[in-house]
Amino acid sequence: MRFPACLIILLSLLSLPAAATEMRSISGQIMVLERMALPETTTIIVDISTAGDRGLAQSRAAGEGRQSPFDFRIDAPIDADLVLRVGLRADDDMFWLSEPRAITAGSDDLELGSIRALRAPQMGFATLLICGNTLVEIGFLPDSVRLRLNEQVLSMSAQPAASGALYVDPANPASSIHTKGDSALLKIDGAELSECRFALPEVDFTQGLWNISSIRDKPTLFPSRTELVFFPDGRVSATVGCNRLIGGYRRHGGILSFGRIASTRIACPDGLDEQERTFADTLSMIDGYLLDSEATRLTLTAGGVPVIQARK
Repeated sequence: MRFPACLIILLSLLSLPAAATEMRSISGQIMVLERMALPETTTIIVDISTAGDRGLAQSRAAGEGRQSPFDFRIDAPIDADLVLRVGLRADDDMFWLSEPRAITAGSDDLELGSIRALRAPQMGFATLLICGNTLVEIGFLPDSVRLRLNEQVLSMSAQPAASGALYVDPANPASSIHTKGDSALLKIDGAELSECRFALPEVDFTQGLWNISSIRDKPTLFPSRTELVFFPDGRVSATVGCNRLIGGYRRHGGILSFGRIASTRIACPDGLDEQERTFADTLSMIDGYLLDSEATRLTLTAGGVPVIQARK
């Protein structure tokens, strides 16, 4: 099938299960309904995760002044249940993202039609809650949670609970979530969603401290003095040997982006000051990540290109 005069996004496979030798095509359109001109620097994002919501493959393409809708076609393994997310990233952390779409294993090509990408809220290390056939994206913030489903964003505040953790929507107490271990009881407007369980990745980057080994292919000075720490509630802390940088991040499947970054104001020795500026500038470009199976090597990517390498 040919898509004339439009952007075609081809999936760049990063890692696949050993048995995945056959592929099928998945296609559709990314739609943003806001009435605005997208900037030249817009990046088009296509992301595939495993059913356990671990990043599997990604594609990033420059928008180059094109406007919504954007056609895409990707290749995916036929023998695995997957999760698809598509979206756009622009200046000043403008971020549109579709809700996660379940892709069941199968050999037939799949045309998904128009997929709406909405402004994505701050959700920290967002993961999936699987409630029967419904996928709910959930992120834990300090003293609250945020959920995305049915083109809504629900913010729920922590409440006392005899066991587990309870969060209730202060604007609508009929909406709540009560979590216990890897399961949850989710109610929306009083209606209970069935069989809710968390799809937690086997490994993630919030575990422990990372040392930054290279920035834009240049080895870091004094790598043992560098630090990159992700907190599950969406906070990030970093240093490349001098000042302390703090800010926020979003993670959805294999998608990663950073918000505004603040820094202390210590005068840095020659070399470290340039390294720090390069690092801060590079963080603003990040739109994805790769994590090895043992969770000892982390690669941050921009436009599909590795730009920051870190190790445990």
